[in-house]
Amino acid sequence: MREAGVRCLPLNVVGSVACAFGAAFSACVFQQQLMASLYLAVIVVALACYGIQRAALPRVDDALAAEVILGGEQGDGGSPLPLVFAHRGGGHDAPENTLAAIREAKRNNASGIEFDLSFTHDSVAVLFHDETLERTTDGEGLLAATTFEALRRLDAASKHAFAERFRGERVPTVEEGVEECLRLGLRLIVDVKEYDHRAVALVDELFRKRPELYRRALVASFYPQFIYALRRQNPGIVTALTWRPGFVAYEDVENLRPRFKSFVKHWIARVGDWLLERALHGGVLPHLTGASAVLVCKNALSAQYVRSWRDQGLHLIAWTPNHPAEKEFLRKVLRVPIITDTLRHA
Repeated sequence: MREAGVRCLPLNVVGSVACAFGAAFSACVFQQQLMASLYLAVIVVALACYGIQRAALPRVDDALAAEVILGGEQGDGGSPLPLVFAHRGGGHDAPENTLAAIREAKRNNASGIEFDLSFTHDSVAVLFHDETLERTTDGEGLLAATTFEALRRLDAASKHAFAERFRGERVPTVEEGVEECLRLGLRLIVDVKEYDHRAVALVDELFRKRPELYRRALVASFYPQFIYALRRQNPGIVTALTWRPGFVAYEDVENLRPRFKSFVKHWIARVGDWLLERALHGGVLPHLTGASAVLVCKNALSAQYVRSWRDQGLHLIAWTPNHPAEKEFLRKVLRVPIITDTLRHA
């Protein structure tokens, strides 16, 4: 029996109103959660930026970096031309990473030498690129498992096209390579093959023993953590970050040989490349490490790409053009220094 003056709503209307209130409440809760997540994300990003800013290392003086990287060759008509560095001493002209290659590069009018720093089993720093001995010497096995005494007995020219001319050439120590470059008046790019505390201590000691290196040498690596550790220990060294597309996931420049057989590891490496590329080109890594330059594979270069780095106040060096037309384009059109395997057509 309905009481007088009381009007009851139909059940379907009550249900609809309840649903509407429930949906509105849920939407409100979701919005609050979303806003809280956004606020948290903003706080995390702000803290990360603050941390990077606090941890960032200042670059060396721009004039010093330009002196090391750009030099002052004179081209046609008296206009300065970017420098030419002999890759591993000019591995097409003489056995790579040897004193003979350094001397040959000097005879072929190189501006400087790029060489690789690696360690033997007994922690002697040597000029050597590969992890194994077979490609460039008459030895076998891992460099890291070979003592310096054993390495010194190997012929570093045995696999070279001009083996007869350079027969008996030995693998030099890093100190021998540096001394030869300085004796011949050559600039240096020291390429550190991996992040290793021994390399940090060694490079720091080399610069302190030979102060002229501060104005003659550039230290480069694919590993930003090495550049950061080195510059924290010795902030006066001019450094560069080395990069090519696919470095984490692929062994070769053409990105044809994956580093990992596992599908999962390969795709994790691909993600690593994506993150590395954005951290580098977004300016995070150059800012954090205080690097003055980037060494980039020639295949990635264009006029716009070169301009983008110059807009950030960074120098760019291209590796490794070997065709005369490539070299001319990079040096005379894009106006960048180059690292090449042969000086015969520089």
